[in-house]
Amino acid sequence: MMLRTEAEHGCAQMIRWYTERARTWLERRVARYHARVGVELGVVVVQYLGFRWGSCGKGGRLNFHWRSILLPPRIIEYVIVYELLHILEPHHTPAFWTRVERAMPDFAARKQWLAEHAARFEL
Repeated sequence: MMLRTEAEHGCAQMIRWYTERARTWLERRVARYHARVGVELGVVVVQYLGFRWGSCGKGGRLNFHWRSILLPPRIIEYVIVYELLHILEPHHTPAFWTRVERAMPDFAARKQWLAEHAARFEL
């Protein structure tokens, strides 16, 4: 019983450590892209998001899964652009994907990589 408690505590500590580091790292990356896509910079929140890498909330709030810091930088940059553009286009319309391509011409390769490799980053 005690080993399970210690393992759970260790897991919680690891998640806290990644969450703290991810926030600063992601804020810098979001700052690089918000002007490029033409949106106001909102608050960046790092938390557990279940199966999602990111989400966009009211007031330009950007939520990212704590695991996102484990992704290669070029892949999390795709997630950042994707979420930033949801501020302008809430649905996956052709206009949304046109904006994504304008901001990141190689987005399709990054999107494909994430689809093929996402399971490697699950706990």
